[in-house]
Amino acid sequence: MQFLHSLRFKLAVTCFSFVVACLIFTSAAQDSINTGVGSIRAEELRQKVSHIASEEFKGRGNGTPALDAAARYIADVFEKNGLKAAGDAGTYFQHFNIYSARLGRQNTLQIRLSRDSALDLKVGTDFIPEFWSTSGALVGPLQILEEKRENRTDLPDLKGKIAVEFEDSIMSDDPEFPANAVEGRKLQEAGAIAVIIVQSLSDRSRRIGSLAENLREDLPVRLTSMASVDTVSYPQIPIVVLSSDIGRQVLAEFKKPHAAIAARLSVDLERRTHSTQNVLALIPGSDPNLKDEVMIVGGHYDHDGEAYGQIWYGADDNASGTAALLELAEAFGSGAAPPARSVLLSAWAGEEKGLLGSRYYVGHPFFPLNKTIAMFQMDMIGRNEEHGANNSQQIPEEHAAANETSLNVLGSAFAPELKTIISSMNMQTSLTLHFRYDFGAEDLMRRSDQWSFLQKGIPAIFFFTGLHPDYHTPRDTAEKINYPKLESVTKLVYLTAFQLANSQGRPQFVKTAAAGERQ
Repeated sequence: MQFLHSLRFKLAVTCFSFVVACLIFTSAAQDSINTGVGSIRAEELRQKVSHIASEEFKGRGNGTPALDAAARYIADVFEKNGLKAAGDAGTYFQHFNIYSARLGRQNTLQIRLSRDSALDLKVGTDFIPEFWSTSGALVGPLQILEEKRENRTDLPDLKGKIAVEFEDSIMSDDPEFPANAVEGRKLQEAGAIAVIIVQSLSDRSRRIGSLAENLREDLPVRLTSMASVDTVSYPQIPIVVLSSDIGRQVLAEFKKPHAAIAARLSVDLERRTHSTQNVLALIPGSDPNLKDEVMIVGGHYDHDGEAYGQIWYGADDNASGTAALLELAEAFGSGAAPPARSVLLSAWAGEEKGLLGSRYYVGHPFFPLNKTIAMFQMDMIGRNEEHGANNSQQIPEEHAAANETSLNVLGSAFAPELKTIISSMNMQTSLTLHFRYDFGAEDLMRRSDQWSFLQKGIPAIFFFTGLHPDYHTPRDTAEKINYPKLESVTKLVYLTAFQLANSQGRPQFVKTAAAGERQ
């Protein structure tokens, strides 16, 4: 208990010192802050949300011309406010390629159980390639990995072999990135030439068929799985999923004495590549000693697009955060003196497909990651939280009428100093702050672009007003946004980002943290 008391005391002193460091600059910068805060207005946010979530942009589906048009609109607003372009070749656009996949004609899998016995398996029924798998044809012996290895990194030598692993034994702390891809990369590094993932043996559903549906030619964008071309975490070997029924047969054969099972595998996937872009704008810092450090404020501008004659407008998700980003462009570019450090405003593409834009950015940053002091993500910041209880996730029931001024602030467990400074700045906006959902809670902490930065050890905060019944439906429309609340949230983000960019110190990332009490 004495150790815990001492730890808490040190943490309190650190947080207090950090706030004092922030406030040292407050009086000198107050005129600039007041000018910026005054430029953030509910009516302007209404106009921007209504435009971004209009029929013109058709739901901003990834890989569509409508998303490109939305990117140009964002870049135009950045330019009109005098912000510096921070993309490729002097533009506001950081381009990268994403892809979807369709089944080709040469997908085969034959498992030879013995000299006289073989299973000729059918694609779409018995097995299916992962959509991000590489294509290729090969032959090799199978090696089944133990279902419960004590050390997940303790792999046998798989050189020249086709690794067979059971889905139940694969774990991941990143719900926005395929667990099978992470595992496949590890197996490739251990020498595997291909991987067969056996569907959960307790699962008798037709999930192979469901995965095959994801590779159909006629899927709308909102249902099409996508990945980024330049993501090193994907394995560069063929990966397929095997049905539980076939998995049982193979497992039974392996249990026989002197079993030696081999497979002939051909994966044929046709990738459909699309160019897309993050939209990046810079407010250069004013301090010669600090301007090479950066505070990032972002929000994703993509959504689900259109399907079957309907548009998924995405007003809250995430026209609200995008409109706030554009208001911040005005606040930082309104002629007021900039803060000491630089500020990067970032509109991310590909969030709905697995944080693709922010993952690309952290692999190709405008500022070195060790010069990035913090990142703020604004995603769904315009509605009143409304949902039923989820006892297993420790999520209480929420009613919209009780959340007119409520804002969830996720991520402070990884940087406790940020909770202190955000709470201090909230004295000017009077929101009801809830520091919760960092752990469990439907993995909300890992489901937006701040997660890409937290994985790199960068303090990051997710501003989020909560789930509601219109989430990811065509009913998420502009007239349902609480614009006075959106104004307050935008002002809080601006105030806090300005103070952090203007402070002497920088928040520290806590590598491991336990869930704190809910408030």
